[in-house]
Amino acid sequence: MRSVSTQTDDRVRFVTFGCKANQYDTQVLREALLRRGWRETDRESGSSADLVVINTCTVTAEAGRKARQLARRLARENPDVRIAMTGCLAESEPEILRELPGVEWVLGNGEAKRPVHFLRELGHELDPEELGIPAGITEFAGHTRAFLKIQDGCDMACAFCIIPSVRGPSRSRPAEELASEVERLLASGHREIVLCGIHIGHWGRDLGTDLGVLLERLAAVEVEGADGAPIDWRMRLSSIEATEVTGPVLEALAAHPRRIAQHLHMPMQAGDDGVLRAMNRWYDVETYLACCDRIRAVLDRPAFTADVLVGFPGEDEAAFENTLETVRRAQFSRLHVFPFSPRPGTAAAVPSTIGTECAPEDVRERRARLSEVAHELSQAFRRELVGARDTIALEGTVGLSGRYQRVRIPLEHLPARPAALVDVELALDTARAADDDEVRLLGIPARQRTGTCEQAC
Repeated sequence: MRSVSTQTDDRVRFVTFGCKANQYDTQVLREALLRRGWRETDRESGSSADLVVINTCTVTAEAGRKARQLARRLARENPDVRIAMTGCLAESEPEILRELPGVEWVLGNGEAKRPVHFLRELGHELDPEELGIPAGITEFAGHTRAFLKIQDGCDMACAFCIIPSVRGPSRSRPAEELASEVERLLASGHREIVLCGIHIGHWGRDLGTDLGVLLERLAAVEVEGADGAPIDWRMRLSSIEATEVTGPVLEALAAHPRRIAQHLHMPMQAGDDGVLRAMNRWYDVETYLACCDRIRAVLDRPAFTADVLVGFPGEDEAAFENTLETVRRAQFSRLHVFPFSPRPGTAAAVPSTIGTECAPEDVRERRARLSEVAHELSQAFRRELVGARDTIALEGTVGLSGRYQRVRIPLEHLPARPAALVDVELALDTARAADDDEVRLLGIPARQRTGTCEQAC
């Protein structure tokens, strides 16, 4: 960790909207300021901060509205507060943000977002290392899991997505730099590292390599704990296109089932070929489902989660029914369902140029129906996991499994010594599900299990 002399005793608050990449960007700036003596205020005491940094998102109109609303509220509560707006909304609508009360800085992405510029604005001296691209973070404040941003930007052109225009083309961070950052994060106490970015499946294309090579390099990272023993840890892919889980990437997942979580978040967006074409996605329904089948043939009961957008222009009832059927065939363990939100500058900004605009009441009704199907699939997936082995990132008596499930370990089966990762066999948690019929999972550490699951439970 770089050493920087304390030059201030001012107070700062950070608020982050949007994706894991944004949360990582906030941490880069957080560490730069805390090294200089800034004190971070409690989230609920923002009015006492001298500076509030709002890292914004512009994926949906609602995300932008919330960021602007927060800036106005902070200025009302404390007229002396200095506000910095950073991130994608600052890139897409800087002039609007500059007119908000209290907003002193509007820092978009790319060069504008580099901490070096903001630190100079605040009157700080800079380390030589900070004159270049930030070399990463040392911890992930307030989180058990740490996010590792492996790339930024996107080279695709989905009709609904504004991100390529506000993040720029795909840019990869070097593998050795990322391996060193994993070592620092493990030394800080994190035991699950989530690889994030804007389009992580494209990592390495600008470096003449591919994501599978990075996964193998990171899987080989070993760090000794305070007791001299190797730290037990795992990584997880945050989001990757189904068409990119192939070749070396799939081989790495299969070769390291404990080190790399067997969970893939693969955005589908729609389950109808006509809507997918209008969205300018590069696959059809059968291609997506074939990807799912190929992955399931190699991995042991992997968890598939996805984003699905409802109400895209041109989506009629027949197209939506196709999406429902595709979701059932894909057998997702969880879905993120969200409504279409036209973003200025995208091909779908004027819905009438893409297809007939969906009525708001239809969008709400379809979102509810799809969410109901998603819930049914989640319940079924948990039942199918009974008897499976998995690894739990433990937090107290509950933890997150490699397959992205919340799992409880009974008090009598907790490890005698604190353990970040615990190998378990999964069973139905009938004691916790009696009241609401929700399927929940119980984990019995494998080394303690004798006899059948029912006997052990």
